[in-house]
Amino acid sequence: MNKLNRRQRGLSLLELLIALAVFSIFILPMLSGLFSSSVIALGNSKDKTLANFVAQNHFAELQLDDDWPSIGKKQGETEYAGRTWEWEQNVVGTEVEDMRRVTVSVLYGEEGVYTMTGFVGKKTDKRSPARR
Repeated sequence: MNKLNRRQRGLSLLELLIALAVFSIFILPMLSGLFSSSVIALGNSKDKTLANFVAQNHFAELQLDDDWPSIGKKQGETEYAGRTWEWEQNVVGTEVEDMRRVTVSVLYGEEGVYTMTGFVGKKTDKRSPARR
């Protein structure tokens, strides 16, 4: 009689195995989706970082160039990190006569566009008047 009145405590091994199987059926698709989206985000982050470097290099070239950038749009391609990057440059005048605002847009990935805006000043002759 004692054995019949005793209540079961906890889960049996079979119940535990069934619960684990059901849990794994639902959790595996979520984990694989999370992993694949992380890989995609990592690739986009790399492309965006490289596009940033391309835009910074473009600005450095503008600042080092002897010719002042002309107002208007210009497009081109640049080789960087083993890839060809397409860029577009838009130059507009500012209220300051010797300063121009430049916007550089670099295409990356399938539909990504990285845009950077900066200013380029007109180069002046820094030699002293006595040396001219």
